Order: sequence, then C-alpha cells, then structure tokens
Amino acid sequence: MNVVVEEKAATAAPIWFDPKSGELHAVIAGIDRAIPPGSIADDDFESSSPVAGFSLGAGGAAMVCRYTYGTETWLLADMWLPGGF
Repeated sequence: MNVVVEEKAATAAPIWFDPKSGELHAVIAGIDRAIPPGSIADDDFESSSPVAGFSLGAGGAAMVCRYTYGTETWLLADMWLPGGF
C-alpha cells in the first residue's frame, strides 16, 4: 500500500504592521509571529520604492508587500515559521 502525505503550506490570518515596535505580525496556526521587516533579505523584495502596506494573498499562504508605486512582493507565510529565516 502506498501512502501519500501532502505537505500543506502555512497560512496566515490576519497580518498587520505595528509602527510602535516596527514589526510585521502574522497569526499562523493561532500564534502571533512578529518579524522586523529589516530582517527580511533585500533580495526578497522586488522593489526599493517605499512600502505602502501589507496584506494577505493566495488564501493566506503569502504576505503581500504593496509599494507606493503599485508594485508588489509576495513573501511566503512559511517564512514566519520557526527556522524560516
């Protein structure tokens, strides 16, 4: 008998930026994960324009970084799991 186990991507809900702490927060599996945006490698961002906000994409499987000039970077929610960085 062959058993196939499908790995499920982490999903987040909700997501927000805390200007007081300077951290981006995402609730994943009921746990609030916080990450300073400065700890995300510059290579992960597709634009150097100012960030206008963050939202969820792909049913919560990605964090969408929206820039003031209309471009976006999609960051996988898996990055917020322990050992993701």
